[in-house]
Amino acid sequence: ESQYKLQDIRQRFTRPPDQSLLFWLYECWFFGAGTDVFLNSYEARQLGSLSRDVAVDRGIGRRMGTLSLWRRLVASVREAYTMDEVMVYRDRWNTKLEGVHYLTELAMADILYGNTRNMQYLDDPDKAYCTWGIWEAFLKSAPPFYAKALSSLTWHRDLKVLKLQAYVWDYRLKPSPLPQDSCVEIQPKEYAAPGDDPCTICHEELSRNTCELECGHEFHRECIRTWLLEHSSTCPICRDYAVLPADVPERPAWNNSKRYKAKAWKRSVF
Repeated sequence: ESQYKLQDIRQRFTRPPDQSLLFWLYECWFFGAGTDVFLNSYEARQLGSLSRDVAVDRGIGRRMGTLSLWRRLVASVREAYTMDEVMVYRDRWNTKLEGVHYLTELAMADILYGNTRNMQYLDDPDKAYCTWGIWEAFLKSAPPFYAKALSSLTWHRDLKVLKLQAYVWDYRLKPSPLPQDSCVEIQPKEYAAPGDDPCTICHEELSRNTCELECGHEFHRECIRTWLLEHSSTCPICRDYAVLPADVPERPAWNNSKRYKAKAWKRSVF
């Protein structure tokens, strides 16, 4: 039973190649490392190369007793690296996906190492505030298109990182709220404006077989179905309550009309 448990942890939480430690930490928290996974020191030492970083992996099993995987990961990263060593400040982020990821890294660095009120959100990083340091670093690295939009905003101390991420992601989408029983107008790919942003769940190009949530964010149909059934009942980007696209048909590869009307969304029970 213990081996099955460890195998499941490795499959769920092993750090993908080239992913930053800070973003990996956030994803571990988001997928339940602090609430679903508890390990004693012996089990933690059997995990192997979970972080793909020798110094961090050695520290995961160092603490005695039964602790959550999240607490073990945080303690190990803090012991292995200083903030300057783990936080890679960017000269420029180019796509909105890169911008959202960079904000996550800045927030996680502030939570782990900063001397700000964000320290209290170690167990809930989504509550982190956009401090002046985060705002300044993010604005400085923004490409011209986003820098112009961000410069029109006024920073204030109660600005949440999550809200800023949603603003960056929605800047060109401009979604409008829809009534619960309304239909969703979906534009076929042949007529959609070109974009360089992939599905934020699988990080692959958005092609056919996509669907749009009521909040305006778009994903692969199967990706968002799996997400809503197995991980969360909210949108992965803005955290608004989402509905399961059970009755939304695939986008046609070709359609005579420029607008394709999907069936009404069916609210699911989670």
